Amino acid sequence: MKLNRLFLLAATGLGLFACNDNNLVEGDALNEILEEGTTYVGFTLDFGETKTRVEPEEEEAIEAESKINTAYVIVADGDKISQITSTAESGKYVLQTTPGSHDFYVVVNPKTVPTTANTVDEYFNKGVAIGADEFADTTTPSFLMVSGKNTFDIADGITKDQAIAGTDYKTNSFTIEVERVAAKVTMTCANPILTSENGNEAGGTISGIAFNLHGGATMAYRMEQDPFSDIKGNEWTYEVPGIDVLDDEDDYTQARAVYCLENIHTTDIYRKGNTTHLTLKTTFTPTNVVDCADEIKPLKPNTQDPGSSFYVVKEGDFAGNYIMKADLETYQAGDSDKMPEGVKVLSAEYQNGECWFGPIWIGEEFPDGELTEAPIHRNTWYNLAISKITLPGDPEEPDIEGKEEEPLYAPTNVTITLSVLPWHFIEREINLH
Repeated sequence: MKLNRLFLLAATGLGLFACNDNNLVEGDALNEILEEGTTYVGFTLDFGETKTRVEPEEEEAIEAESKINTAYVIVADGDKISQITSTAESGKYVLQTTPGSHDFYVVVNPKTVPTTANTVDEYFNKGVAIGADEFADTTTPSFLMVSGKNTFDIADGITKDQAIAGTDYKTNSFTIEVERVAAKVTMTCANPILTSENGNEAGGTISGIAFNLHGGATMAYRMEQDPFSDIKGNEWTYEVPGIDVLDDEDDYTQARAVYCLENIHTTDIYRKGNTTHLTLKTTFTPTNVVDCADEIKPLKPNTQDPGSSFYVVKEGDFAGNYIMKADLETYQAGDSDKMPEGVKVLSAEYQNGECWFGPIWIGEEFPDGELTEAPIHRNTWYNLAISKITLPGDPEEPDIEGKEEEPLYAPTNVTITLSVLPWHFIEREINLH
């Protein structure tokens, strides 16, 4: 699936400054006099149509995600960059150039500013290290945004005023579409179905759900690539911990977001070690637990506070049920080998009641259920809606160390619902096991 990821950039009143190489014509520093053999052209940065296989939802990006601090309109002929302007007047970026066919590109909020010493290929089509302070700076704020190649036939004899006031190609007035380099990920969870891995009837409640992002790319292309080539030197080490999961499935726009770079490979090289994923943590409090006694008794109500440590009984008559650490320690009275009747083998300790799930692959699942790819596309918003949790999960955070070359497994308990916003909103329902 090819997604074009586009959004609005308002250019009016930005206070942008002009580059020294704004003009081809010497002596035209004010860029107002129409020299012989030249013409003026104006560009608006604007929404393009969202071209997807589903209808877009009417949602806007937050202000930080669309703010323009600096924008550079680039004129090129083939691979050679001949002009650059960052001057905006009356909502348009205006420059004086020669008539005829030229290629145009736009880059917004770059840390590395383009110059005429660059070529198009080396600036836009080479993999470069892009840190979170560039692709998703929510403090300044500043998000790196880039257009594709735009080829326009520039008419001769258009004045600066005509280009600014114009509305179509006859007056050299054009629109260029741009997209964020970052992808956006959120999670929601409201009234999930809680089931037991072992089918017990102990019951329980969860609280404090949060996720960690792992395996994010450290390098990307400034311009979207199709086909995509893996970048030499790219490492899958970008991480963001402790992102709260919103407990309201109907208002995902309020969910706390995490941003990352795109993660796209050829179809046969998605592996656990090079695919961006999430791990999920929640605190589980069992309702009923093993009664630590010298004879087998029914489960008793749990009297421990939420967030108390517990074990899962792995073997014995109470296998699959929970036993609280404090209850067990009281029963053992210092003899760690002593076990209540019906309890033979315990799991590792679920410290402070923490239960872990994952890895959770962010990208789409194939319709046939076989998960062979988990791509993350730029300018795409992925919301993962949790509808079912099979407890208790793992006592420690899942780790892919030593499993980097393993292919992605097909999570049979994951259901995906796809919606698309200007951020290309993608919602997935996931069952955690």
